[in-house]
Amino acid sequence: MPRSPYRAGAAVALSIGLTLTLGAFTNTSGTNTSGTTENGTKADALAPVALTVAGGVDPGTAAGKSLNLRKGWTAEVWANVPGARRLAWTPDGRLLVSTGANGTIAQLTPAAAGQGPTVTTLATGLQHTQGLALARDKGRSVLLVGDRTRIVAWDYAAGAVSNQRLIVDGLPSGGHDRITPVVRGDQVFYNLGSLTNDSPADRTGTPERATIAQVGLDGTGNHTIATGVRNGSGLSFAPDGTLFAAINQSDNQPYPFKDDTGQYGQQVSAYINENPVDQVARIRPGTELGWPYCLPDTTGRPDRTNLGYVSQPLNNPDGTVLDCATADRTALGLPAHGAPLGFAFTQDSKLPRSLSSGALITSHGSWNRTPPREPSVVYSPWDARKRTLTPPQPLVTGWQNADGTRWGRSVDAIPGPDGSLYVTDDQAGLVYRLTPGR
Repeated sequence: MPRSPYRAGAAVALSIGLTLTLGAFTNTSGTNTSGTTENGTKADALAPVALTVAGGVDPGTAAGKSLNLRKGWTAEVWANVPGARRLAWTPDGRLLVSTGANGTIAQLTPAAAGQGPTVTTLATGLQHTQGLALARDKGRSVLLVGDRTRIVAWDYAAGAVSNQRLIVDGLPSGGHDRITPVVRGDQVFYNLGSLTNDSPADRTGTPERATIAQVGLDGTGNHTIATGVRNGSGLSFAPDGTLFAAINQSDNQPYPFKDDTGQYGQQVSAYINENPVDQVARIRPGTELGWPYCLPDTTGRPDRTNLGYVSQPLNNPDGTVLDCATADRTALGLPAHGAPLGFAFTQDSKLPRSLSSGALITSHGSWNRTPPREPSVVYSPWDARKRTLTPPQPLVTGWQNADGTRWGRSVDAIPGPDGSLYVTDDQAGLVYRLTPGR
């Protein structure tokens, strides 16, 4: 009987995760303020920074709170947007915010220094607004929003929308139906998350779920380009022009190793707490990421990069349904159950040079892990030679208390035209403006 690869290799990642969780590198709020990431990499240490409040803004649960940031950064409660989810900047410098179940798109027009923005409603009467994207088409600006079972588009100009139309309609609802569109040229790419945690039925339905799809801006040519992508709600284009996805993996997976522990196929809490890792993966036509037949495997790879897979014991014993060696590799593993939602590459932004060639990954925090995985924003540098992302470095934490309760939950983070970082919090109903030192 082979020795457990989990104990020999993946346990390294477990020990790192447990060390951080148990508080060896935490402050009194129970959050990671060390310069060590959960991948064991080094970065600038984080320290508590008191939140100021822009004029005219109600800080709500953020009153008197701090966020953990890098040295020299400042933090401001910048706007009230109940249910604030995803972000996009318009060509004329307004910040758009989707609001989830509220079914609206808020528009934030920056005001004088020290004052909160003017908040208006750009669009209303929608189902469940999520990802936002701005594109150019035939000389006009076009706004797209993922709206549960469809992608809605409008022409946008000077703080107003017109000519509402549907790019895609009739998508299935339920489960992970939070759609994120991104645009490249005249093509729209979007996710269709799974209905279930790990049921193969998602792979055989019509349309197949757990996919990434592509459609023209004119609504023609809708087709699937990637499969086995459980919930790829973060989509962004890398500096080399290729599409990457940040993916929420499944929960409560059975122990997948046939080793001397005798735990194959069983629910093992130590394994479940750290596996399967959430994923960042390159998406090309024909990509197959294995869900729910294959689990990302960190064995022997403590940095969680370039990961292969191991067969899921219940859905794919002995690899009879899908040979996991043929699945496209995971570029980067993220801490299990962290729920990465926001994902934005930073090339061409006005962030400092140290943050201007990589990706911002915003995690919502776990829903059922013990102890809870905290909400966070991390930065993953881009390796131009290898054309991939490298292990993430901590950028923002602080929404979770020492007892695991939370006063806020991060959803999305994108650079602003002023060189600040704008972060949404759907629990507190806020948008934060985080400004690096110069």
